[in-house]
Amino acid sequence: MKLKKFLAAVIAAAASISTLALTSFAVGDGEAAYCFDNTNRLADWQTYGSAADVGLALTQKAGVSLNGDGCLMVSESSTGEVTNGFGGAYISSDTFSMENFGGCTFTMNVMLCEGMEGFVDNFSLYSDGMIWLQSVPASLNSQTWTEISLTLPEDAANTTVGFTIPTFQPCTGDILYIDDFTITLPDGTAVENLGDYTAKTITGEDTVSTGTNVALTILLVVLILAIVGGIGLIVSAIIKKFA
Repeated sequence: MKLKKFLAAVIAAAASISTLALTSFAVGDGEAAYCFDNTNRLADWQTYGSAADVGLALTQKAGVSLNGDGCLMVSESSTGEVTNGFGGAYISSDTFSMENFGGCTFTMNVMLCEGMEGFVDNFSLYSDGMIWLQSVPASLNSQTWTEISLTLPEDAANTTVGFTIPTFQPCTGDILYIDDFTITLPDGTAVENLGDYTAKTITGEDTVSTGTNVALTILLVVLILAIVGGIGLIVSAIIKKFA
């Protein structure tokens, strides 16, 4: 009986580690439908509503990315508030030869441009068609990427998905970056990259010195030994407990 409890504890711990690993590596480099590393697929994204009124612009930005060599930069150029504003940018299910996006899950990663924390009051990931659905990020910043996700019900015959205009306040400048826009189908398979992925360009500034590499290697070895030792102590304690 004690052995069964011990095995159950080990299996539970392994399951927790596996779950953490799966959630931490959801999208690999170059696996998103839209990577925005070049301009190959920018034409897929259409603007609507008050986009012209706020000077909404979508530009491929090299050198800034979560993965790959670039991202999508969203800018505005407006001097006065837009009343009853609406709109944004979207892609259509027709692009993927799909009747609609019902049952699909969408994710995108967002990071603000410097000093733009106060200009994303209207920003969200949305889908429209039969019903309007949106996912509003709790917070965004200019230091880290934030993932936003939206899952549609299987019976939601929505034909568009995209993001809303960040703000309708007077604003001129680059507001935010978007990278790795993923589309997961109802059967769990992801739409493969459509041809806008480019591997990250490594420059001399990105490389690490030999001394730093040695130090990092030693630190990694020490951490591994510490983790292995910690696991050994935990297993030993569990064995003693159930012995």
